[in-house]
Amino acid sequence: MEPRSQRPYVCGQGRRMWFFFCFARDEREDMKNFYLVDSQEQLFNYQQFVSKYEAKWHDYIHFLRKEYQVRDLPQALIWANEEAARKLLGQSPVPAYTNDIRMVMTPDLAVWKKIYQHQLDSYEDSPDLQTLSAHCKGLSENHLLQIIGHELAHWSDLFLDDFADYDANIWFEEGMVEYISRQYFLTEEEFAQERFCNQLLVDLFQEKHGWHSLDTFGKSTYEGDYASIFYEYWRSFLTIDQLVEKVGSVQALFETYHKWAQSDQSISLLNWFVQEELLEKEI
Repeated sequence: MEPRSQRPYVCGQGRRMWFFFCFARDEREDMKNFYLVDSQEQLFNYQQFVSKYEAKWHDYIHFLRKEYQVRDLPQALIWANEEAARKLLGQSPVPAYTNDIRMVMTPDLAVWKKIYQHQLDSYEDSPDLQTLSAHCKGLSENHLLQIIGHELAHWSDLFLDDFADYDANIWFEEGMVEYISRQYFLTEEEFAQERFCNQLLVDLFQEKHGWHSLDTFGKSTYEGDYASIFYEYWRSFLTIDQLVEKVGSVQALFETYHKWAQSDQSISLLNWFVQEELLEKEI
């Protein structure tokens, strides 16, 4: 896919960055692909990724529409390098996010391997740490698709809160979209390995920093380092994994979530799950 136009964009310290925009509108979903890169090679690599996998995430969107009431979608998919995603388009430590207009994603496996590896920076070497490091280094492009799937699943109308109300029960939505996207894009072996490694990471974090309620997962979480940010994501996923096993399916869990919403909400969703004996205790 060739860009229809390009113009230089000057960012910090005189570095040149090019914003290539391609009017590659998908007639099925009415989304446009945009590219924010700093070299022709990067543009080519990102376009190759989109060309290779676009049909897969459109099949996934069809699945989301059928199973999880996804109606609206982002108007634009912005494929940006790590610097642009984290500093130019938004102030985010993680180069994948969505809002009510666009989705931003860095489609570079090496970048994500590095980010996940940074979770381990503050821990002393151990057999568990070596297992986790090997896991990060062995990630496949299925994990890039899963991250895209995570962001697109946020558009489900089954969630009660919109993009403007992100501090309410974040753990449930983040855990659900992580679970749904992993189930769809990862192999059974990859899914099981992620669950195992997530538990190791949670255990390491709690051993060093102690425990706090998952209800504290909010906007302030993103002010921490990678270990503390992903700690909340992995706990959210593991909690959803337990709940799905208990109630039988993702759809049944959404029904249970809506049952809580119809109550007086005198206790938090998380505590309600414990009270209803769907969770033994918080992770």
